[in-house]
Amino acid sequence: MIVRPATPEDAAALSRIHVQSFDDGWTPADITTWIARPEGIALLAEDASEQVAFALALQAGDEAELLTIATDPARRSQGLGHTIFRALDAEAGRRGLNRWILEVARNNLPAIALYKSEGFVEIAVRKAYYKTGDGRVDALVMSRPVGSSDRHGGA
Repeated sequence: MIVRPATPEDAAALSRIHVQSFDDGWTPADITTWIARPEGIALLAEDASEQVAFALALQAGDEAELLTIATDPARRSQGLGHTIFRALDAEAGRRGLNRWILEVARNNLPAIALYKSEGFVEIAVRKAYYKTGDGRVDALVMSRPVGSSDRHGGA
């Protein structure tokens, strides 16, 4: 398993993973836009040259905003979310960022479990933030210091 910076050439594969992971999955053009931003942090996990997970974040002042983590459905429950987040956390640390912030749908229980196991705590709720097939769902706003992955467990 290697984790490397994602490039625009990876956009189609990352879009495929994102579309399989979320109802409103991002297109290759969406992914390319995020990767190309100078404040963007985009990492890709590969196993035998197969793209299996990725994460996108933005540097916003001294904060890192986690935009998405997605894992190929066939490779879930193998610790890839932890692997890709910890690599992202290390990169945020190298950039001198201090705090992570993210939003996650209240009904996305696997993601919430990942974030809690990595030391995130809920700091706010955004009511009816995400559109779903049958209505809307709240977003939990979570945060934790950058660089604290080594102090938290996780499978």
